[in-house]
Amino acid sequence: MDKLSVHFGAGNIGRGFIAPVLQDNGFEVTFVDVDSLLISKLNSVNQYKVSNFLNTKENTLLVENFSGIELNNLTDLELALSKADLITTSVGPNHLISVINSMANVEFEKSPVFVAFENKYRASSIAYNEAKIEIDKLDIIDAVVDKIVPPQSTESLDVIVEEFGSIVLEEQPIKPFKSSEVVSYGDYEKEFIKKLWILNGLHLQLAYYGLANNKRFMHELFDDVKNIEFSKNAINSLGEAYLLFDRATKDVDAYKQTILKRFSAPEVKDELIRVARNPLIKFNKSERFHAPLDLLLKNSSNVETFQSVFQILLNKDLDDIDGFKEFKKLFQNGIEEFFTDFWNVDSHLEIYLSKLK
Repeated sequence: MDKLSVHFGAGNIGRGFIAPVLQDNGFEVTFVDVDSLLISKLNSVNQYKVSNFLNTKENTLLVENFSGIELNNLTDLELALSKADLITTSVGPNHLISVINSMANVEFEKSPVFVAFENKYRASSIAYNEAKIEIDKLDIIDAVVDKIVPPQSTESLDVIVEEFGSIVLEEQPIKPFKSSEVVSYGDYEKEFIKKLWILNGLHLQLAYYGLANNKRFMHELFDDVKNIEFSKNAINSLGEAYLLFDRATKDVDAYKQTILKRFSAPEVKDELIRVARNPLIKFNKSERFHAPLDLLLKNSSNVETFQSVFQILLNKDLDDIDGFKEFKKLFQNGIEEFFTDFWNVDSHLEIYLSKLK
């Protein structure tokens, strides 16, 4: 009999990325979702298709051996959880504590592994700690996950995804998945920082640079020499910052090239205004912009693209961006106060002023 997995979140990421990985590892998948219509659709079919942008027969996978449970069907949900070998999520980090709470009264027949496939630092273990409940037999593994799934119709269960996908699980004795082109095991801290600085950091810089230059989609920044040059300079600086953080990493150049290729794909339809949202979080101290910038400044490295983006923050009215008006208030008493109060640069104030003004 197949191993049993319960996956919270039957949206495009759950169906299009996590479920194929679960299937590849011999798991029968029980989807759990709040959307009753979606669960009904899943229970009415035997399979659905996952294809990538090339959309050829060779690039199409059939997902089979699955079922669905509505989130409020507590009887069926607790029964499924009690028999699970693996419990996973793609519900968004804000809903993780409720997922943990749904396990509180379950008597597990096995010792299931819990993995939250969410874009948040140590999503699995932090959600478990924040839930403040003790769950016997539950093993917890943190993962860094990376996959772009473009906007698409909600009418069909079929999902179109980018070809690239990566799951890096924290190295530990329990290994719920086999290693593959998609799945690997490694140093969580280094993998998280690598993705946050190089991928998310580039994403953010290009979003603000693109919006300031009247672009709408990420791929439009790869249509002319000037914008391509900015993109390459930005990712080179971010890669340099990461190597200052971890000099032992060997694959940074290949990682950078993969990111540029992914961001340039028009099929992703990656809207810059979406990427730019929540600047109070994304420009916060030790986040994807400030952390690599700080390391580069302290090592007298080139920060030209950081300066360009910082000038955009200062001088452009980008009020259509969700959260930008609130963020802009941080500059109302001048950039020195921004540097000292928001970024706490302390003794390095002069370096920041000389390089970013």
